[in-house]
Amino acid sequence: MTQAEIAKSLENSLGFYNLFKTLSPETRQGFLKLLFEDNSSEFQDLILYLACERSRREGFLSESESQSFLERLA
Repeated sequence: MTQAEIAKSLENSLGFYNLFKTLSPETRQGFLKLLFEDNSSEFQDLILYLACERSRREGFLSESESQSFLERLA
């Protein structure tokens, strides 16, 4: 993915998030429920990825350990 594509993706993500914040609490709850139900394995992978990245930044995992773990997630 090029830098321009990454920037566009982040811009789109921010736009969707800003739209989400305008929804009523009930609508947000329903949206999140459906989103999680339909994408639970992606959420689990993302949670593991974020935990791995945090552990690397905080020094609990080395760069190679982090990379090895993330490759196994793919």
